[in-house]
Amino acid sequence: MLDIHISLTGRIAYDPRFFPSDHEAPAMWSAVLEVNGPPTPRRDGSTYIPTRRVEVVVYGVAAIRAQESYRKGQLIMAQGCDLIPRTYETRDRAGKPTVRATVKVIAANLGLASRYSPVHEGTADWPVDASPRRLAQGASAVAAEEPAASFAG
Repeated sequence: MLDIHISLTGRIAYDPRFFPSDHEAPAMWSAVLEVNGPPTPRRDGSTYIPTRRVEVVVYGVAAIRAQESYRKGQLIMAQGCDLIPRTYETRDRAGKPTVRATVKVIAANLGLASRYSPVHEGTADWPVDASPRRLAQGASAVAAEEPAASFAG
């Protein structure tokens, strides 16, 4: 049983990155989510909602499916099983060294967040597949298209 359970809902901020598998490592998909934090009071008494950026990473088959499914701007939900903080040094616009921090979540499950951006189901939005029906091995196409004859007894 896992002790860490994390659930995030956020919008993908940048184009996700995908690293295909090789003989030593599984496939990896990484995206930065913009997640709204709790309402925070200001000094003047008003409140604002801060935006946090969290990196979400998935591995294996989930990474391949994420690469095929999710793009920048989509609202997704991530259920994570591990949380890893890290700091790094970069330079600001003036060229001064700046220490930054980020949080990485190792996700177990990803999905579209339909609560905030509704997913509509129906056949009107989907292209109609014009491919022929599959036939049993050895059946002819002419015999398959004829209606079944009823037997009168």
